[in-house]
Amino acid sequence: MKRVIRSIILFLCITTAVQAQYDAQFSQYFMTMGYYNPAFAGTREDLNLLGIHRQQWVGIDGAPKSFFVSADMPLKLGETNHGVGMILFTESIGLFQNTHIAGQYAYKNKLFGGTLSIGLQLGIVNQSFDGSKALPSGKDVTTQVEDPAIPNALVSAVGLDVNAGIYYTRKNFYFGVGAMHVTEPEIMLQENVYTYIAGSYNLVSGYNIQLKNPLYELQPSVFLKSDTRTFQADVTGRVVYNKMFNGGLSWRINESIVFLLGASFGNIQVGYAYDFPTTPILKGSHGSHELMLTYKMKLKKTKTGKNKHKSVRIL
Repeated sequence: MKRVIRSIILFLCITTAVQAQYDAQFSQYFMTMGYYNPAFAGTREDLNLLGIHRQQWVGIDGAPKSFFVSADMPLKLGETNHGVGMILFTESIGLFQNTHIAGQYAYKNKLFGGTLSIGLQLGIVNQSFDGSKALPSGKDVTTQVEDPAIPNALVSAVGLDVNAGIYYTRKNFYFGVGAMHVTEPEIMLQENVYTYIAGSYNLVSGYNIQLKNPLYELQPSVFLKSDTRTFQADVTGRVVYNKMFNGGLSWRINESIVFLLGASFGNIQVGYAYDFPTTPILKGSHGSHELMLTYKMKLKKTKTGKNKHKSVRIL
């Protein structure tokens, strides 16, 4: 009976977490802006491929495990500039599995000496819940407690998901605002059992500062995320050496200290983040780990070179 009660409590806690804070929290947000804001598509040169894996709260059963893959590139049609991209995101949290597949489009226009990008993302979200693991099983179980609010088998359903955003770059400055889950999809897993994905909003801004020593560049940035009920904020400072190696610290307010490391080798870039909790969750977890890999594939340029784009981050 205690196992039954624990299973029900786990279901309720995870359901609350999904509703209150659905979106993944990537510590290397400065590299995964395509997840939070579709206007980021085509901001950088060439075809950019990114993969990132995050294992959160190591040591806690059912803790989130996230995997995100994206591809984006700039596109020039006539005299206008655009960006296109695709994303795949999957995350397991407790008995839930969430998967997003979407396409992105961004329109770009010159503004105040920089580039303003307006983006839209259309896709689907698939949510599944493995109710077969919600209740105990085995010969030692003599009493089964069933609740109609908890599925007793694997159930899943699909919903429409829409994101939108704006992203502005000017020389070494960048600023973006994203709106996620604009349609606020309500997904019915089975009769009388459904989940709801609340809309959320995020803001990112940063400025790359060239130091007196030309080999060093300071890259401060901030990232804010909220669903109007909960709020998260990251304040980050990184140093880049010789455009090849980078490292720094990030403070996720009232949650953790993040250690960041990265390196670039030609068209390949790798990154690692370790989150050290500053909350009581430290009693049950050793922290969170995040691994990132990107690859830049050169695209053919026009002879005039008009379709060149500057990156706001040189890592």
